[in-house]
Amino acid sequence: MILLLLLAALELRVGSSLVGWRDVFLFPTAPETLAQAILETTRAPRMVAAISTGAALALAGSVLQTVLRNPLAAPDILSVTSGAQLFLVVSTLLLPLALPPIIATSAGGLAGAAACLALAGGFQAAPGRLALSGIAVSLCFSAISSAIVLLADERASGLLLWSSGILDQTGWARVATAIPLVLLSFLMLMVMARALDLLGLGDQASASLGVTRAVTLFGLLVGVLLCGAAVTLAGPIGFIGLAVPNVLRALGIIRHHRHLPLSMVWGANTLLLADVVTQSLAHNGTSIPTGVTVACLGAPAMLLLLRKAKIGGERRIGLPVGIAPPPLPLAAAALAALGLIVIAASLATGDGLSLTIAEVTGNLDLRAPRLLVALGCGALLATAGTVFQAVTRNPLCGPETLGLTQGAALFSLVALLLGFAPATPTFQAVALAGAITVLLLLRLLAPKYSPEKFVLAGVAIAASLGAAATIIVVEARLQTAQALSWLIGSTHARGYADAVVLMPWVFALSAIGLLFSRHLDAFLLGDEKARSLGLATGNASKYAMLYAAVAVAIAVSSIGAVSFVGLLAPHAARLLAGARHAKSLPVAMALGAVMLAFADTIGRSIIAPLELPAGIITAIIGAPAFMLLLRSGLRSRS
Repeated sequence: MILLLLLAALELRVGSSLVGWRDVFLFPTAPETLAQAILETTRAPRMVAAISTGAALALAGSVLQTVLRNPLAAPDILSVTSGAQLFLVVSTLLLPLALPPIIATSAGGLAGAAACLALAGGFQAAPGRLALSGIAVSLCFSAISSAIVLLADERASGLLLWSSGILDQTGWARVATAIPLVLLSFLMLMVMARALDLLGLGDQASASLGVTRAVTLFGLLVGVLLCGAAVTLAGPIGFIGLAVPNVLRALGIIRHHRHLPLSMVWGANTLLLADVVTQSLAHNGTSIPTGVTVACLGAPAMLLLLRKAKIGGERRIGLPVGIAPPPLPLAAAALAALGLIVIAASLATGDGLSLTIAEVTGNLDLRAPRLLVALGCGALLATAGTVFQAVTRNPLCGPETLGLTQGAALFSLVALLLGFAPATPTFQAVALAGAITVLLLLRLLAPKYSPEKFVLAGVAIAASLGAAATIIVVEARLQTAQALSWLIGSTHARGYADAVVLMPWVFALSAIGLLFSRHLDAFLLGDEKARSLGLATGNASKYAMLYAAVAVAIAVSSIGAVSFVGLLAPHAARLLAGARHAKSLPVAMALGAVMLAFADTIGRSIIAPLELPAGIITAIIGAPAFMLLLRSGLRSRS
């Protein structure tokens, strides 16, 4: 409590040069002055909001981890936070009469939790299964939220900051709404403390002692309501609900009559400390969102937790090859026909429909370069995903789930700030440095993880990199909509010069991939069998990963951080062509090219003359497909 009081005093003091320590100590009994007015209207509400939000998130994490008996059950991982964010964005921007924020966030949190649990297989889902399901749902919700934010135009900047977690308050209205809910939830959970202790004994033991499923459902509901209150106050803030309860359990504090209040106190301490650090770093009128600071600190905490958590086995997930691939000529003909349809649609649509040859040729210089860039980048991302999945023998690996896309995008953003133009050799080298940095982090932090742990480690690194990108956008005062488009991935304003730079890379990397397709086949056999065939798996895997990193970097340096193409195209290719990479790799390239070209066509046509980045379309389409992939994989393993 002493630390809490000290941090609360620091929270009142930092952030305003007009407030001194004397003003803090005399507040609220001092005469009316400018400093006291600042404390009353902005500083004190922010301090109370930080305490309430941190306490609510940690308390929600504690009860969710207990009722689901899962150390990875936290509001952000269960997609409760992303659901609350989406519903509040929809309510604020799209509905003619906005719902009260606490109702919108609570309803969204319930929808997110329900979708995550349904995808994972219910309350008994294993930790890794639940976490990956939550990530899939969160990616889908986040893509929809990003699309709405981009269409908000002048409100995009404020929404981006809020979506990153910001504690700014203008008065006591939101705090007064959330505090009663947080306190009431805490009191109800304290009454349930003994029942929550018994849930840790297992279903049969707890049921024999009188604990029913109603306790689980009620605990889940309370956790969602707490998260809704936190999102109402500060937007989506992650990691606190994951880290604080687990740290307390690691310290031996297990009984809930102690665990719940201490979770509240240390959750409040954590968020207060993060906000004090955030405001101390603010300068020149800019302020980093507090949620970004938490993410930068929380991602390493998640990596440490993954090292301890028992998630999945050490065996690798087998790669699905399809039930019975169709004859290759038939698959090739169907793919060619699909490609021609997408190319024709891309050249004929945009800001209006071109129905004549004259109209098509008149817009050719605008549409053809974008089409070529989309086709080339889609092929490169699909190539990278195929290599990652073969080398790791893990179908959940892709450039985006391992964090390579985000690493290349972050370094590219720095290159943009330094004045380098996209698709230039220097820009490409900087993007490659970002992708290689993530590869090195993965090999250092997760060298022998199970498939689920490996992907979760990549997601944690990606979250930290995404937070760093937000810091750059805020500190550099970039135009928010343009920066967000780059971080999502867009072919907007690409010309023939970009295509000329890109296409030699596409042809060269495609040829190299096909040349070494037999080596990729050998990886699927396992390390021992591959070595028996003369393949030095250690060095070969390093070179293969470097090759994939180059493909990712070239694609990202051209269009930004497009997601899901590299994850899903290899799966579709194996269904059409089987597991042999001599056949599946070129099919994956073609599917990736068609997928991204289709996404670009839809993005610039569906709400013309406005435009949605291609990365949002691939995420909206790809996230549900990723859910189906997870669902089918989980069924096959159960």
